[in-house]
Amino acid sequence: MKSYFATLSLLTLLATPVLAAEKTDKYADYKNMAKQQAGNYAAEKLNLPTASPAGARAYIISPKDGDTVTSPVTVVFGLSGMGVAPAGIKDVANVGHHHLLIDAPTVDFAAPLPMTDQIKHFGAGQTETQLALKPGTHKLQLVLGDWKHQPFNPSVQSEVITITVK
Repeated sequence: MKSYFATLSLLTLLATPVLAAEKTDKYADYKNMAKQQAGNYAAEKLNLPTASPAGARAYIISPKDGDTVTSPVTVVFGLSGMGVAPAGIKDVANVGHHHLLIDAPTVDFAAPLPMTDQIKHFGAGQTETQLALKPGTHKLQLVLGDWKHQPFNPSVQSEVITITVK
């Protein structure tokens, strides 16, 4: 009988860390979720930029630099090293949405991009657009924004291209 209780006590002691580990893992998920939510809240309130992965880049597929086009102009966006997602998606790493800068507006890369006639937002995750541009020379540049419309750090942006509208 003594050996039965000794074996039972030993099994209880051995099983206790397993039960504790299961409980710790369950709470670790809640703690990680709370940290993520707190980080998102701080990023939003303090305008902290989201880090971009190394090598990520945005580019304009069409039109090409130097092209002569007619209005409306179809602009096709490109992105490598990251994914496109609608604005507001907070909990997915390495995704953003496009903003198109028209005719080189002044931009504060440490703040969310405003919506103006020269800064077009594509918060639904669009990858192309039609622009009604007046005849003349125009400059276009893509800037990828995070869930709060703020440029990434380092910025994920295209080269500035120049087009002529007939």
